[in-house]
Amino acid sequence: MGLILVAAPNPLWYASRGTGVVSLLLLTVSVVLGIGTTVRWQSIIWPRYFNSTLHRNVSLMVVCFLLVHIGATILDPFARLGLGDALVPFASSYRPLWLGLGVVAAETTVALVLTSALQPLIGYRLWRWLHWLSYGAWPIAVLHGFGTGSDVHAPWFLWLNFGCVGAVWIAFVFWRLSLSSPGARPLRLAVAAAATISIVGLAFWIINGPLQPGWARFAGTPPSLLKPGQP
Repeated sequence: MGLILVAAPNPLWYASRGTGVVSLLLLTVSVVLGIGTTVRWQSIIWPRYFNSTLHRNVSLMVVCFLLVHIGATILDPFARLGLGDALVPFASSYRPLWLGLGVVAAETTVALVLTSALQPLIGYRLWRWLHWLSYGAWPIAVLHGFGTGSDVHAPWFLWLNFGCVGAVWIAFVFWRLSLSSPGARPLRLAVAAAATISIVGLAFWIINGPLQPGWARFAGTPPSLLKPGQP
C-alpha cells in the first residue's frame, strides 16, 4: 500500500504569522499608552507613572517581536525574501507595496524606540516632534497586515485588527483630542472626523480588496508562488 506524503506546514511560516500579529497588538498597546502618557491620564488604581513605564517596556517588546518576525520571514523559503527586502522599502518582488509598508512601519518603530533612549542627547522638543511619527507607523502596520497577511479571511484576524483600530481610535479621539486646548475645537473636530472617515475607508478597502478572490495576484504575489488554479 503506497504512502501519501503531505507537506507539513513550515514552522517559520507560523513564526512569521504569529510574531506579526503579536507585534501589531503590542504596537497598539504602545500607542494607547503613549497617548495616555501625553494626556497624563491616571486613576485611583492606575498611577500616572504606569503609563510611561509600561509604554517604554512595551515599545522594547515591539522591537523584539519585530526582529523575530523579520528574521522568520527572511528564513522562510516560501517567498524567497532576502535581507535587502527587509531593509529597503518596496524593493521586494513579493507584494512590493504591502511588504514595503511593513518595512516602513518597522523601521519607523525602531527609530522611535531608539530616539526615546537617546532623548537626553537630542532634547525633548526634537523627541516630541519625532514621536508624532507613531501616528503614521501604526496605520501603516495595519495596512501591511491586511495586504500581506495569509489569515485575512479568518474571523479572529478581522476581529483582532478591528479591535486594535477601535482601541486607538477611542484613545485618540476621546483622550488626545478631547483633552487638547479648548481653543482648537474646530481643528479637533476636523481631525476626529478624518480619523472616523479613515476607519470607514479602511473597512471599505478590506471588503473590496483583501477579502476578494484574486487578491493574492493583485497584491503582487509572483505567479510561481500561486497555487494551481488560484486567481
